[in-house]
Order: sequence, then structure tokens, then C-alpha cells
Amino acid sequence: MAESTDGNAPFFVDNEVIVVNKHGVWIADGHEISHEPTRKLFARSLKHDEKGYFLKIGRETKRIEIEDTAYFVHRIDGEPGKGMTVWVNDEQQEKLDPESLRYRPGRLTCSIIRDGRAEEAKFLHAAYFDLLKHLGEDESIYFLDFAETRITLSKKTSSGSKS
Repeated sequence: MAESTDGNAPFFVDNEVIVVNKHGVWIADGHEISHEPTRKLFARSLKHDEKGYFLKIGRETKRIEIEDTAYFVHRIDGEPGKGMTVWVNDEQQEKLDPESLRYRPGRLTCSIIRDGRAEEAKFLHAAYFDLLKHLGEDESIYFLDFAETRITLSKKTSSGSKS
């Protein structure tokens, strides 16, 4: 990625490879993009079509690679009984749909809506642990209770660990 001549927005180098890795880190040609305003701009500029993900900034577009998911939950507010809000890396917030939560060891996701379509958002560590503070368990499952809805995240294995 190169700086534009007017200093306002980046322009893309043709052969540059931009990746969002499985931890939500933006990488350009093997180097982490550490400039916070650039990361935020990229996250807000994500688009998706039948070929995959791309950035659209002004008239510039650039195809990017996604290792896992393009969206990441970095914060969660509220209480399960009253409703919770997820804060996503594209600087948008939305009400958590408990029915959309999906868990597998080391990975928790929910659905969010972007450009009229459902997208998967992966919980980063801080939001993951904030949500799991509300985790309950019984003899066979780990669950979260949301008002009248119990969401089963995982069944217990015979050793008592999550599956």
C-alpha cells in the first residue's frame, strides 16, 4: 500500500497482497498494518461479492484475502437477560442475536448484517471472555441464558471438557 500524493487516502499497488488473518490483523505484503486509521478505514470499506472480499475506497478497489472471517467482535456490552450489543471491527454496533452464536473450541462467532447479507463475526479474546463470564453449565452442557432462550454452546465430554 502506498500513500496517496494528496495524503488523504491510500492507493493500492497492483501486486500488493492484503490479508486479514484469523486474529483480525491486517497484513500488507507480509507486514502488519499498524496505522490505526488505515485499519479502521479498511474495515469500514470491506465489500463482498461472488468472487470474495474487496476494499472499495473512493474509485479504488482491491481484492483481499481472508484467512477465517472478515469481521471481528472486539467488545460486547449489556446483560444476557436484557440484551447485548456487539461492537465490530468496522466500527458498527448491533444487537447480538443469541440464536446466531456458534461455538467450537477456541472459536466463538455470531451473525451480523452487512450490505443486506448475513456475515460471520468472530469474537476476539476480550469480547469472548466478557461473554463467557455469563456461561452456565449443568451435568451435560455449557450454555448461555438470554431472557427466555437458553443457547447451548457445547456438550460436555466424559472428561468434563468442552466439545
